[in-house]
Amino acid sequence: MRARQDALVHILGEAGYKPAATRSMRPHLKSLRPQDQQEILRLYRALGGTLDEPRLRPGPWDCVLEGGLIVELDESEHFNRYRRKTLEQAWAQRLPWCETYLRYCGQYESACSAERGWGSYWTSIATERLFGPAGPARLLEGAGSPRWKQRALYDAMRDIAAVGSGVRLARLAVYDMIGGASLAEMLDGKPVDRDALREFVDERTAQG
Repeated sequence: MRARQDALVHILGEAGYKPAATRSMRPHLKSLRPQDQQEILRLYRALGGTLDEPRLRPGPWDCVLEGGLIVELDESEHFNRYRRKTLEQAWAQRLPWCETYLRYCGQYESACSAERGWGSYWTSIATERLFGPAGPARLLEGAGSPRWKQRALYDAMRDIAAVGSGVRLARLAVYDMIGGASLAEMLDGKPVDRDALREFVDERTAQG
């Protein structure tokens, strides 16, 4: 994942974006508006969360750029039924990536399962504390994947910060087509259409 994040920073640099001098702090539940904190806790329980006061600790933002723009890179593990549930919320309809990501969640869940349906991609001690025991690998009926649920919830925390907490966030998926090439191809070295990339980032930016 880090290699692809570095590749994203590189192609964004080719399009004229510059990394911020210091990285933004990671999102925290307490940094959200009170009503958004409650919405995240409601989503946590809707995804099968078992704790009254869960410790939710998302990782750092992927790419923090000059001017306050944050760009998140979403690979195959971000598209499945749990992520779809977070995007079906009324507040999420304001996000410029919502409609496309809902489609990706149905279209690419099988890829998510094939590439991230086992081992620590599927479950961990920490995620089972949040969501209970995992089901069998790649079996999404029943208990399913605690790790996938955690990832979907943390994506929702980032999303809701872009709706109500002043975060300028753009989400880019490896499946996105930009100037005739997929983002995945561009990350793997295919030449970048700089103007098309800048236009696409603008279209995908939620203004907070």
